[in-house]
Amino acid sequence: MKFYKILSTALLFPALMAISSCEEATFDVPDYTPAESVTGTQVYFEGAVNTNFTVSAVDTVFTIKLSRVQKDSVATIALKAEADSATLTKFSFPSVATFAAGEATTTISCVAKVDSMEYDTPYTVKLCIANEEDATLYGQSFVTLKVTCPAPWKSLGMGKIADFFYSDKYFKVEIQRNELQPSKFRVVSPYDQIMEDAELTPNEGPSPYFEFEIVPAGSSLGNRTFPEEFVYFPPTRTGHYYDDGEYSGEVYAYHTAHFNSNLCSDEEVCFYNKVVAYQEVNGEVIPAQVFLAPLYYIPKDGVNFDKSTTKTEGMIDIIFPGYVPSDYSVDLSYSGIFTKPDGSIFAVGSLALGADATEVKAIVMPMDADAAALADAIAAGELEATDVEAGRIEVPFNAEELGGNNFQIIVVVLADGAVKSVAAASFEYYGGVNPWESLGTGIYTDDVLVPLFYKGGTPVSYEVEILEHTEKPGLYRIMNPYAKSVHPLGDDTYAPEGMYIEVNATDAEGVYIQPQSLGMDWGYGEMQLVTEGARYLASNPFEAVKGAGLLGKVVEGVITFPTFTQSNGITYQGILYMGESGSPAGMNGKMEITLPGANAFARNMAIAKANTTKREMAKKSFSGVKVTTKMKKLFNLTANSMDTPNF
Repeated sequence: MKFYKILSTALLFPALMAISSCEEATFDVPDYTPAESVTGTQVYFEGAVNTNFTVSAVDTVFTIKLSRVQKDSVATIALKAEADSATLTKFSFPSVATFAAGEATTTISCVAKVDSMEYDTPYTVKLCIANEEDATLYGQSFVTLKVTCPAPWKSLGMGKIADFFYSDKYFKVEIQRNELQPSKFRVVSPYDQIMEDAELTPNEGPSPYFEFEIVPAGSSLGNRTFPEEFVYFPPTRTGHYYDDGEYSGEVYAYHTAHFNSNLCSDEEVCFYNKVVAYQEVNGEVIPAQVFLAPLYYIPKDGVNFDKSTTKTEGMIDIIFPGYVPSDYSVDLSYSGIFTKPDGSIFAVGSLALGADATEVKAIVMPMDADAAALADAIAAGELEATDVEAGRIEVPFNAEELGGNNFQIIVVVLADGAVKSVAAASFEYYGGVNPWESLGTGIYTDDVLVPLFYKGGTPVSYEVEILEHTEKPGLYRIMNPYAKSVHPLGDDTYAPEGMYIEVNATDAEGVYIQPQSLGMDWGYGEMQLVTEGARYLASNPFEAVKGAGLLGKVVEGVITFPTFTQSNGITYQGILYMGESGSPAGMNGKMEITLPGANAFARNMAIAKANTTKREMAKKSFSGVKVTTKMKKLFNLTANSMDTPNF
């Protein structure tokens, strides 16, 4: 005898006892009443039938299958559509469905009135078998339909897109245009490729399209009115899921028009989100290249993932099919001074130019001169400059007339009377006498870039040349600390040769680094380093700042700086400014310099650290994956904390 597992133990127990005692078991068997015979047509909608439909101006018809059990004779079945009255006016549904003799399934043809429908809006209608006696208990008597008419997009072909926040590459993408709203465009699945290149695994996946629209001057969005034509785009999921333990969520590209003007003024919105160039295609003028500068934002936590990008021209670059952007690029570096026998002096540089940079001029001006304003003056013919070409350039200047010792070569690329690009390279000139003398090789510990920008990065120590001012003992220059040829990260650093960090240790008890450029910009703005003590010097007497212990010291040839603590617990020795944002420098308290003349023990310790760094880099135990603008959430100082500190 077989017992099914669904029987409870309480039910099984008496029966088992009866069998085990060899007594005859008796069961009450209920009377069986057979089901009634199936009668009528027995019509039904199949459960697996498709109920989601897409229609268009070209294809307005969609169909539903209706089935029946009894199929011997011809049958006509009444139908009924149910929805709100506004929705029903957008469709035409048949009032009956007809089956031919022997036919088990028939097709119901429905028509969408596309002209009255909103694009990309799903409409829901319930289609029912009108008479209950025609239906069956063994199938569905109604089906719920969802009908959508997508906005009509036409492919323009394959263009290119780059999002320099995540990658330094361009990717081929399809670009489409809305046929009904010709000022609207979209890029098909751009972030699929970008996230793969950035090696970021999406949590929910990026948006399937990056849509954008050309908005005419004088248009409003929310409570903001924009004075010039600009390009708008709705919030777009990048596919980047960020989680640093404090904040987490999907990162979106947001248009700055969604935020107040403190982030980006109305004029800046128009400047940083714009059509850069137009082109004529088949007799019609359409965009050729678009620049966008989004705010990368985590809406889940309401966190600005990175706001420095909102004022970076061309952070997202979209190039339309068939367009080849002009290349007016310029790369300039200072090489030295050349003096002719007649005593005339020339600044010598090395110049690389883009293919379209054919009208190029150069001039030498004081270091504090505004290069952009000078470029405009050269373009207007108000300022005379020297014609130069790619390669070695010589630019004449008169140091006495210009005054001072710090100068810059300014190179301007012109086309059609307008400035296309500007480059500058700084240098010093002392009339043939250089007051800086090399002390030899010292050790620099980078607790500035590596911990901030590299995953798992810890301070790295390495050898550098150190100069000292012959007339100001204790004024040092740490030469090329972030040049490719010096820094352990090699090609991952970008500072040109000749850059330095100047350290004022003329008072061994009061050492500081004034704000100075590192010669790099990784997408946030020009990098400038300053020690926290130097910030106090802007509004407080030197002796007071030194007495408070806010400045660094030189002890047995080793320069160290004090550590400060923010209210949020972050420690730092200085600030790395990047554009309008600041991040902590010296987060590990290890920003220090070992001078060539340090005592043997200190120098040996520093050399040991430098050698360890070399070995670790050689083994690639350090991740070497640069975060830069890709993943690192900036430690953004507030406006108050960026003010000059005071006692």
